[in-house]
Amino acid sequence: MEDQKILGIEGKVVIIADYREKEVSEKLKSFNDVVIRKMSLEVGDFVCSERTVIERKTHSDFVGSIIDGRIFEQTKMMKENFENPIIIVEGYSNREINDNALKATLASLLVDYEISVVNSKNPMDTARIIYWIAEKEQHEHKCSLSFKVGKKPEDEEGKKEFIVSSLPGVSNVLARRLLEHFGSVEKVFTANEEELKDVKGIGKKLSGRIKKILEMEYKNWK
Repeated sequence: MEDQKILGIEGKVVIIADYREKEVSEKLKSFNDVVIRKMSLEVGDFVCSERTVIERKTHSDFVGSIIDGRIFEQTKMMKENFENPIIIVEGYSNREINDNALKATLASLLVDYEISVVNSKNPMDTARIIYWIAEKEQHEHKCSLSFKVGKKPEDEEGKKEFIVSSLPGVSNVLARRLLEHFGSVEKVFTANEEELKDVKGIGKKLSGRIKKILEMEYKNWK
């Protein structure tokens, strides 16, 4: 995948919004220092930085995505492409769901996928949350605004990043960090768990997942 970069504007908070998210985008425009870049996003609804993406769901849509299993497919895509995925569940609806199913899904999102789930009251409240996340990422943490899009890269360095980013839980950002730290794809793949943990953003749990998939015996079930 190639890396889509959006240039920042000094003194402004730049937020990439999916073109379908019209209501919240209009609310964000009411902030004096916000610039909205509308695009067709493959992952998430709002990109706040190279590591943070936000999926906005109404309560009804959130419940529906649990019932049909769509939430886990979307979650997987978010986690594969960004370090810090966030789901905002907006408002409340009368759409019914088994309480155990709801709690089990929330537990899985928080623990298994390490995704933050935040509630908001309405579109303006959602816009405020997105604004402050983007402001903190871009101005306090100095994170750039980029994300993974498109087809497999043609250049050699991009191919290396693509191979490493195919590991579970490794975004394009983490792939670059791993390659910068170890110097080659081979050294990334042969590193032990302790060595992997030395890389920023790779904790004990993720290093374990990486080694597990690399060492697991392949079985062709066909």
